[in-house]
Amino acid sequence: MPLYLAGIGASAGGLEAVRALLAHLPITRKVAYVVAQHQAVDFNAQKLVDLVQPNCALRVEVAQSGRPMTPDHVYWIPAGQDGRVDGKILLLAPGSSLSKPSVDLLLHSLATNYGSRAAGIVLSGAGGDGVSGCRAIQAAGGLTMAQTPESARFPGMPQAAIQAGAIDRVLSPEKMGGALMQRLSDREPPPGLATLLDLVQRFTGVDFRGYKEETLHRRLQRRLSGLKLSGVDAYLELVRRKPEELDQLQQDFLVSLSGFFRDAECFAALAQELKAWLVHHRGPVRVWVPACATGEEAYSLAMLLVELLGAEQASQRCSLEACDLNGQALEVARRGIYSSEALEKLDPTRRQRHFVGTGNGYRVSELLRSMCRFQHQDVLTGPIPDRLDLISCRNLLIYLQSGLQGELLRRFRNSLRPGGLLFLAPSETTGTVGATLFTPVDKQHRLYRRRGGLSA
Repeated sequence: MPLYLAGIGASAGGLEAVRALLAHLPITRKVAYVVAQHQAVDFNAQKLVDLVQPNCALRVEVAQSGRPMTPDHVYWIPAGQDGRVDGKILLLAPGSSLSKPSVDLLLHSLATNYGSRAAGIVLSGAGGDGVSGCRAIQAAGGLTMAQTPESARFPGMPQAAIQAGAIDRVLSPEKMGGALMQRLSDREPPPGLATLLDLVQRFTGVDFRGYKEETLHRRLQRRLSGLKLSGVDAYLELVRRKPEELDQLQQDFLVSLSGFFRDAECFAALAQELKAWLVHHRGPVRVWVPACATGEEAYSLAMLLVELLGAEQASQRCSLEACDLNGQALEVARRGIYSSEALEKLDPTRRQRHFVGTGNGYRVSELLRSMCRFQHQDVLTGPIPDRLDLISCRNLLIYLQSGLQGELLRRFRNSLRPGGLLFLAPSETTGTVGATLFTPVDKQHRLYRRRGGLSA
């Protein structure tokens, strides 16, 4: 099994960039690579392999489903297929997205299986495929890189990832190999980070010591860059003079990203399960959304329940509680006003049914606002509502170290009613500890059911 795995995403104009990248990759006996380049469904991927191989020291081949991956190999996903990683195995399936192969699907699976040992690379192409996958790899502590837009024939894909804040390094393809090799040799936590985490806890009351160090370090580096400071020592000196800076650092450590019906296929799977359950369930429906950010996920769940039960039943039976540590994000959630860009991918029927146009965007309906309650709370230390039917905790576990993940999953399990559901993000799983607490309902779409009786 490769120690590290890099996913390379590209579309129009990507062949030239992929060739330049692969030509500068050395033999390491540690890293394998998977290429997901958008292609016409009838295109022969072997032609691309034949073009790339002469200038590449690694072995380049067309990917085959179910075959173990080997270090110093490049696996090219064939046209019309989507690829995802399961441990050391690359699995292929008929493409289910408009962009085949899907870059996001591949990168999400890398984040889940390889965590901080994953790398996501976005090269020339149009559109936004790769953005959410790079976010997942970032959150898991991995490395993300995008091609410099000026060097890309089609800069849309790298620009989208850069503008989304999902990229650690912006480089020409020729320089990406060097950055990746540097990453392999630099795995120690940065000096001074532990001191800063102690200061943040004392000043803000929030303990980040159970979060993944690489993620925190990356966000600290962004803060240093924004302040034009040379390093952690200079930042510590600033904090001594202006301790209120720790409030801003705490906000930067928190990742407040959300979207309506983010990962639409996962929400469709959840809707199918809820529909079957509601046939027999006549009582109240209790939902909790920890780390809710700006509220889109909570409102998405409220929309699902309104669509499944009807407005009157949903209003009477359903309550959704949501919480977050980011006060600014919570204010957005409570107002319930979103830009036209935030609703761009929302089904027009849903937009018409659940939103009202305002002078500066769209406001969620009064029904949805009445169903959802938002509060400022630390998920890791605050109380969790009991007798819940559904916990939707997406893109939080990937920020936490394994011990804290297990502790939180145990609390989730004890707060769900018997048979209650846990809904995670595509880049997350319940892991070894969670396997004793939850049983998969739909493993692909990260939907789980609580095991056992009333107590752990």
